[in-house]
Amino acid sequence: MISAAIHLVEAAADGAGDEEVTPSAIAETIRDALELPELGDHSPRLRRYLVESLDSVSDGMPAEHVAMALYAALGVLGQD
Repeated sequence: MISAAIHLVEAAADGAGDEEVTPSAIAETIRDALELPELGDHSPRLRRYLVESLDSVSDGMPAEHVAMALYAALGVLGQD
């Protein structure tokens, strides 16, 4: 799910693809990741990075900033 959010953010940054990626689509994917039951098995840092990325989308931050927080979340998953 986090990878799907990263894919959407990268598509938005590139402006590539046949359809426009909207901030609401990115936010929905991040919210879906936050609801995954397996998040409870990981440190609070994972949830913090996901919430940070969601806040960044809501604040209209550039896609690159949103992607940094999502990559940090993936890094937490890789460390466990």
